[in-house]
Amino acid sequence: MSTASLVMIVLSALSTAAGLPCCLGCLNYFAVPLSLATTVVGLIGLATDKDPGTGLIRDTKLHLTAVIVGVVCAAIGSVRCMAGGGCV
Repeated sequence: MSTASLVMIVLSALSTAAGLPCCLGCLNYFAVPLSLATTVVGLIGLATDKDPGTGLIRDTKLHLTAVIVGVVCAAIGSVRCMAGGGCV
């Protein structure tokens, strides 16, 4: 689960950054759902990725980072979509 969180963080951040320039704003229509999926993967990781011996969450910081990066990237992508007038 931690590998999925890490991959989703990278994809979410790169797709949001790629959608920021003027001519590439339509990429945010891909980046926002991907960022929300990153948030969901992070939350699932926090809920289910536990060490069987101790019952403690493994890679807590990574999963929490996935949630935070997902929310921030979704907000940035949404604002960028609205700034472009919502046109594709």
